[in-house]
Amino acid sequence: MTARPDGTLAPIHTAHWLGRLDVHPTPKLDIYGYVGGEYASRAAYTGYTTIKVTATPAIPGCGDVGQQPCTGGGIQPPYPALTSTSIATNGIGGYGSPFANNSGCSSETAPAATGTPGAGLTCNGDIRYIGEGTLGFWHKIYQGERGRIQWGVQYSYLFKTGWSGSNGLTGTTVVAPHAVDNMVLTSFRYYLP
Repeated sequence: MTARPDGTLAPIHTAHWLGRLDVHPTPKLDIYGYVGGEYASRAAYTGYTTIKVTATPAIPGCGDVGQQPCTGGGIQPPYPALTSTSIATNGIGGYGSPFANNSGCSSETAPAATGTPGAGLTCNGDIRYIGEGTLGFWHKIYQGERGRIQWGVQYSYLFKTGWSGSNGLTGTTVVAPHAVDNMVLTSFRYYLP
């Protein structure tokens, strides 16, 4: 669900799927494969109300009686602290907005230090589709009165694509974020009898 500009809820239509295949060519070997994905549709809106509050600190006066002298001479009256508020009704929101700012989605910053990730860039792309395919096997080395010993290897390919966005600017490159992760996992297990 997401919220429309008037505060009512709007559903995000989704679709999901999963496929699985397990093969047992020998009593000691199991081969498996899984594939699946999830899709979420756009539910984007404009016309949200945004409020911006700007605070300006006080500026002390100088050069007058009882005040510090001004740099370069002259008299500067003091200015009180000010707070200004602006209200706009052209905000974007919802899910998958084509006006989202995805300008930083194609870049990655270096870590700031060991164990400290780099600063994030502007990438507001909501997920459009995420999917994964996995292929692996288990080989049973021993299975008997003392339990079971087996080992296995698994490969997984994970990818994600986001909804495109242009930051509301015409004539600019529309960026749709995309990410891929390849994983190889190994395991050695002993099962108690």
